[in-house]
Order: sequence, then C-alpha cells, then structure tokens
Amino acid sequence: MSFQRSLLVCCDLKSYGSADDLLQHELQELLVRSLDRAGEAAGLDRASWRRQAKGDEEWAVLPASTPEGDVVDRYVRALDAELAKTNRYRVPEAKLRMRMAIHFGTTVEGANGYPGQDAVLVSRLLNSEPPHAALEQSPTSDLVVVLSDTLFTSLVAARYTTLRPEEFRRVDVHVKDFRGHGWMWLPSGDVHSLVLDGAGPAEAGAPVVAEPVSPVVAPTSVHQNAVATGGSTVVQAGRDARVPTQTADVIQNFDRNDQRGSHFGPVYRRDDDEKA
Repeated sequence: MSFQRSLLVCCDLKSYGSADDLLQHELQELLVRSLDRAGEAAGLDRASWRRQAKGDEEWAVLPASTPEGDVVDRYVRALDAELAKTNRYRVPEAKLRMRMAIHFGTTVEGANGYPGQDAVLVSRLLNSEPPHAALEQSPTSDLVVVLSDTLFTSLVAARYTTLRPEEFRRVDVHVKDFRGHGWMWLPSGDVHSLVLDGAGPAEAGAPVVAEPVSPVVAPTSVHQNAVATGGSTVVQAGRDARVPTQTADVIQNFDRNDQRGSHFGPVYRRDDDEKA
C-alpha cells in the first residue's frame, strides 16, 4: 500500500439540494467552470488532480509537487473573484456559493476512495457548522474557506503567503465523533463579525468570553464637594446633596430635576442666613 503526502481540497455548494433539476444541472456546470478558470488563473493544472465528483461537491487530491502557497493563496483568491463574476447578475436563489476545506496530509488510494484520518479530517472541516453559518450570516460572500490547523500554522501563520493570519478565525469543528478545530477565512467578508455557537464576534484565534453584566442601580444620594469664595454661587442639586465645605455668598438649591426641566428650591444667603 503506497501513500504520499499532498494537498487535499474539497468543496461543496450551498443550497444545492433545494434547487430544482434544471438549476442543479446549471449549478454543476458553473461549479466545474469556476474551478477550472480559477485553476488556470493561478497557474495550476487541474487536469492532473485526482478528483471525485459528486453533484455539488468535488473532492480532490493534488500532485505532491503542487506548491501549497499557489493553492491556498492564488487559487482561492482567483476562485473568489470568479464566483463574484458568475453571481453578479444572478438572483440570490440561483447564486453559486461555496464552502471549501484544504488540508495537507497523507493520502492512500483505496478500493472506493481515499481512506485514512487525513481524508476524514478535510471532510469534517468542510461539513462543520462554522462555514455553513458563515455563508448564512454573510450574504455578500460567495466563498468561505477552512484550513486545517497544520496547514494554517505551517503556511499562513509562518508568512509564506500573502494572506494575513489576522484575517482568519479559529473555529471548533464537531462533526459526528470528530473533535478538532480549523481556521476559517472569508475572502470577501469579515470572519470576526460572525456569531458562532451562540457567541459574539471574536478576534483572530481568540476564544469568546462573555463579560458579566452588572445590574444598574440608581444612586440613593449624591455627594458633592464644592468650595467657592468671593461673591460666587454654589449650585446644590437635589435634596440629598451634601456640601460639606461652603464659603459662598449665595447657595442655590435645586429641589428636583426631571425630563421637563429643573425645579429651583430655596436660596440661602450668607449675609443674613435667612431663606429668600
């Protein structure tokens, strides 16, 4: 049993199952055309890829000599541009919108496909909840990409592409009995604005921590410190106010304050200490 280490690239269309037969036929043609044109734009020979077609899906093992950066960077960017061009004048229900997962690992040819944990991993990344949620919450994005942790760390985080690591978001992947994580990217959107698993927006790779919300309690009293001299006026707001140090000649008291305006209370004068 021979094996090799190579890139595994798989993709799947959004809402394909809800389309009628005529639209499904058209979407399949657009899918193949978009992938081929993106490959050509990135300088890749897709004819050399070992591809498994399944309606709205493509599962591909690339030749071991394929540069990883060309696929993750140039091919993905070209595909995003091709999808935008294809969808420009299409109604939302007929748009070609896609999830894609990429991993670098071991591949072994079996009797009916590619067995092995790496083949399972890339499929789990593709079918996990985060990329589904990304296309739902970002209607102007036509493509969402999830990279395996291995590929992200060794290629993107290491700065071997033009992609910026901060544009990716670490996401949990829970599919069937698989538990892991990947790195998600929206080439034409903001992945950090998405709400995933009931959480709010997150920074790149940072877990979302809910801050406790303290109840707002209205104060029962207001304490004011005021010092004034030389013919000045101290304004005392509210009956609960306390002005411990006063050398002002005039003290103006506000009886209460509401939405309709302030209500002036009594004025105290220092000269005779009598209520005006």
